[in-house]
Amino acid sequence: MDDVNSVMSAREKARSFLVQGKTVIAAGLMLRLIETEPTPENLELLADIYMQQGLFDYAAALYLRVVKAGLK
Repeated sequence: MDDVNSVMSAREKARSFLVQGKTVIAAGLMLRLIETEPTPENLELLADIYMQQGLFDYAAALYLRVVKAGLK
C-alpha cells in the first residue's frame, strides 16, 4: 500500500507545512517546484509563504508575476 505522503503533490506538502508553521520547509519545496512548474498557483503559494515569513518584497514580486501572467 502506498504511503499517503508519496501520493501528495509537492504543492500539497508545502501547503501542509505552511499550515503547521514550517515555512522554511514549505518555501524550499515550492522553490524547487517552480523551477519546473512556474504556474500562477505555484507562484501564489510561494508568495503566501513569503508573506508568512515577512519577506514582503519577494512576495510582492511573485504576486506581480501572477497578475501579469493573468493579463496575457
